[in-house]
Amino acid sequence: MENENANEEKVTVRSIGIRFGLYSAIVRILLFAVAAAFSINAFNGPIAWAGLVIGIAIMFFAHKQFKDDGNGYMDYSQGVVIGFWMGLIGTAIVVPLMYGYINFIDNTPFELMMNQQEEEMIAKGAPEQAIEMGLTWTRKLFWPIAIIFGPLGSVILALIMSIFTKKSNPEMPV
Repeated sequence: MENENANEEKVTVRSIGIRFGLYSAIVRILLFAVAAAFSINAFNGPIAWAGLVIGIAIMFFAHKQFKDDGNGYMDYSQGVVIGFWMGLIGTAIVVPLMYGYINFIDNTPFELMMNQQEEEMIAKGAPEQAIEMGLTWTRKLFWPIAIIFGPLGSVILALIMSIFTKKSNPEMPV
């Protein structure tokens, strides 16, 4: 009798992370498109919070899928690595698309964020020179920071979430 699982691909943290990183990227692109269509700040406010909540849910389902497709267990480090792959893939897809849209099609989403930043600094009583410098540096560093903190933020979320979603195999030594 042929082994039923012989043709099935073995579930790995990378395969789950990549798959759910793609799902995460699709959701983030859709949220960005909605924000751009309705001239809503995509980087702060309700859209950003919705993205965070949905991102948490996607990571939860990634961890669940890993356990369901595997041996029923997921240790802490596996949960963190899934989060790393999700962040890496999501960032690798979303940041270039947003960059291209903002720099070559319509910079309104970015300008909405910059205007909000400027209004907040004015409301706090920041001097004009400090406001100009802050906005200049934000323009220079926004995309490099997005590239770095996409995967890093996902890993931080995974570090926290894996505490609650891990299921240790009792037969494995600690």
